[in-house]
Amino acid sequence: MTSKKKSEIAIAAAISSSFQQGAWSITFHPFDSHSTSTATSSNSNNNNNSSSEPIEGILLASIPLIDLYSGRDSEAYRAFVYEESATTTTTTSSCCGHERKHAATTTSTKNVMAKAARVALADYTMRALSKLLPLDNNNNNNIVVLTMEQAKHHNHHSSDLSSKSRRMQARKRNVLLSSMRKKEEVPFVLERTDCYVTDNADGAVLQFFLHVGNHSHNNNTTTTTTTGSSIDQVSLNDTPVQEERLSNALRDTLSTVTTQLSSRECFRHIATVVLQRQLRAMLQPPRNSSSFDGNTTTANSSSSSSSNNSEDNNLKKDGKYLNAIAFISDGSLLPRKSGRSVQPMQSPPAVPFSSPQESEQLTKVVEVYVGRFWRRFLRMGDDQQDDHGGANFSSSSSSSSSSSSTVTLRGMIIPKGVTLIVGGGYHGKSTILQALSYGVYDKVPGDGRELCVTHSDAVSIRAEDGRYVNNVNVSAFINSIPSGKTINGASISSNSDTTKFSTMDASGSTSQAANVIEALECQASALFVDEDLAAANFMARDGRMRAMIMDEPITPLLYRVNGLYLSKEHNTSTVVVVGGVGEWLDVADAVVLMKNYVAYDGLKKARSVSYQFSYGHVQYAGRGVVHRLPWEVKEEKMLREGNDVGNAMHVDTKKETTTLSPLRRRPLSDCVLSKFQDAAVHMPEGSSSRLWLYSDTSGSENDMADYDEDDGIIDMSKCSQLVGNASEQLYGCGICILWLMQESQRHKDDDIFDLLDRLEKLLEYGGGMNAILASLLSSKNKGLGTGAKNLPANELLSSLMSSHLTLDLYDTVGFCYHPRRHEVAMALTRMRGMKFEILPEKPKQTKSESSEEEAKQLEEEEKKKALADLWANRRKRGINR
Repeated sequence: MTSKKKSEIAIAAAISSSFQQGAWSITFHPFDSHSTSTATSSNSNNNNNSSSEPIEGILLASIPLIDLYSGRDSEAYRAFVYEESATTTTTTSSCCGHERKHAATTTSTKNVMAKAARVALADYTMRALSKLLPLDNNNNNNIVVLTMEQAKHHNHHSSDLSSKSRRMQARKRNVLLSSMRKKEEVPFVLERTDCYVTDNADGAVLQFFLHVGNHSHNNNTTTTTTTGSSIDQVSLNDTPVQEERLSNALRDTLSTVTTQLSSRECFRHIATVVLQRQLRAMLQPPRNSSSFDGNTTTANSSSSSSSNNSEDNNLKKDGKYLNAIAFISDGSLLPRKSGRSVQPMQSPPAVPFSSPQESEQLTKVVEVYVGRFWRRFLRMGDDQQDDHGGANFSSSSSSSSSSSSTVTLRGMIIPKGVTLIVGGGYHGKSTILQALSYGVYDKVPGDGRELCVTHSDAVSIRAEDGRYVNNVNVSAFINSIPSGKTINGASISSNSDTTKFSTMDASGSTSQAANVIEALECQASALFVDEDLAAANFMARDGRMRAMIMDEPITPLLYRVNGLYLSKEHNTSTVVVVGGVGEWLDVADAVVLMKNYVAYDGLKKARSVSYQFSYGHVQYAGRGVVHRLPWEVKEEKMLREGNDVGNAMHVDTKKETTTLSPLRRRPLSDCVLSKFQDAAVHMPEGSSSRLWLYSDTSGSENDMADYDEDDGIIDMSKCSQLVGNASEQLYGCGICILWLMQESQRHKDDDIFDLLDRLEKLLEYGGGMNAILASLLSSKNKGLGTGAKNLPANELLSSLMSSHLTLDLYDTVGFCYHPRRHEVAMALTRMRGMKFEILPEKPKQTKSESSEEEAKQLEEEEKKKALADLWANRRKRGINR
């Protein structure tokens, strides 16, 4: 479809037709005649029926998985089926010598694997269809069937074009369709709106959307559809003819897809994703389930005793998590073919990754449970070697393993805490960090980074000059900001309070400070920082600059990372690529030294260098020892108040306690209602990193009085974890923002994190992105996001097609990806014109609820403090010598 003004699109109560094609159920929903009608030329064929309309619309194909895999063993189908309910287990934990039992409701390993298998199956289905489509017009009754992604590329053909122009555009169109098959595929496996597996009365069902139009070679009649194809005409009311033509066009394609979805290649694709999900789950316990005990398995399975045994293998040998934020398997190919390519570099010259030799801290051997069925397709022999030399499971797996449902991998972990990646220029530091950043996503087989996985809540941080910031507490890093010039005694700027910092044009340091705090606001588990992309004065300041500028308001990140990790509230790790500032060696818990693209354990050498060059006695701004500033300590501000009395200023000094952590924020209701009510998602032409949210209906002069021309603009060009060209994922962020704004009006006490939590639950368990679209049918139906789940195919398609937002999605990007909560939050907080209000703190936990957790944290902090004191005494003795 080509872009149209909203006023030109008329949504019809169009008639959906359904029919069977083998085991496939087909539902076709035509576009309204007003959106596809065109003017015919004066010499049009008079034999055309005036009531006839073209075939064009959206087709929904679905097949029950039990029918799809009926020819295979029953394990294939069961691998996609959820357990009926989550299991509540009673676990026992010890604290200060006392045992305490508590209940923990967890998602079983089988359900986690089934979810991964469904996402991977949908992804493989669309990759297969993209290679089969578009259909050959000459052999399929002139019907053109496209994937939703292909349909967005069509050019609009006006009815008054000359025959020469039509031929030229047709030639360009054929070249474009040919290039679609050669387009570099996105190597990431994400949930998407145009294909998914859902549950209904038939059990688990695979569904996908296609765009249908038809192309005519009749020069006497020119009819332009929203895809821009010149088409012949068929009466929409002639349902049998319509169904017959669609059935004939789809028969071979569906037959081929059915075969491919049962192929070994498909199952290997799914098994690779299942392995990545399982490996990622082993890194650390879920942050939201504090009652989860690492000594217990995730859930008790009711199917068989072998399931219980297999879940035990989901953890490490001693039943603990890896306590890491990332894992990189030996043999992984991390470098890309070029800076603009997502394809792996060939090896050689690329050097496969190998974990540091004889490093007890970094090098680990892990055993990952994937189940007996998926384990079959991960036994890669020499005849199934990856084209790009990617991770070979047979080389790292134990062929003599007693279990046939696990994969054994050797590789390097990035432990929790502060990790440095150091090395000379062009030795692979940034390559590793980029691989870690994208490790939050699953990859396809052959990408080379399939077994480089990162905790799903890790966030990349960088400087972002010029970004929009509103009501962010940056006081942990920015102590004060000059109040600005004055005119007649009045200050121009009133934004000197850094606990509620706002700006339309942030500097490098203030933008990076805001990025860190907003990541903590969304409970980021780790921060990834590249020295090359960061603000220099935000990262560190050496002794000479501290002596030169005594009143510097910036507290560098260097002095906060240890306190941030030791913080009871956040416990956030940091990974920093460093090549120019040696002071970072003083704060490292782990060091990866890159030399000639090979990783080494550099912690011992780093501590030796730190011992030689640092003394631990230099005070910074009177707030503690350099490099080790605590995060939890609430700082005291000295406030000056008074009035001029004659020539003297009487100053009263008082103390104010402030927190360094993010304040609870939520979208300001008045701002949402006045600026973004009934807003729609727009993507500027040619841009894949910018969105614009605004209403297509012009408001009254009173409504537009406070409107700024930049309101609603979202610039995500420097958010480095967006995938591919980012347009599909970014558009998904825009749709989620619309839902968040509407939901914020229904839940007045929810902050950003609470709203994101509601969004995540809806996306995971309530029907996905299509449920979000169904809930945004109109401004009168705000926030009712469960309507799309388990709907019959015809009702789901009719519901989606009745929404302008859905048509805008199809028209702009074709489909969208399910975004992470962190990218949604980034887009929301960067939306210009959006204002946030500060909410009061939530009530603290009672002593009985938090005593156990606090006791554990206190015990850990005492051990770390004792260790720090020991090192300080040793350094002091060394100085005295």
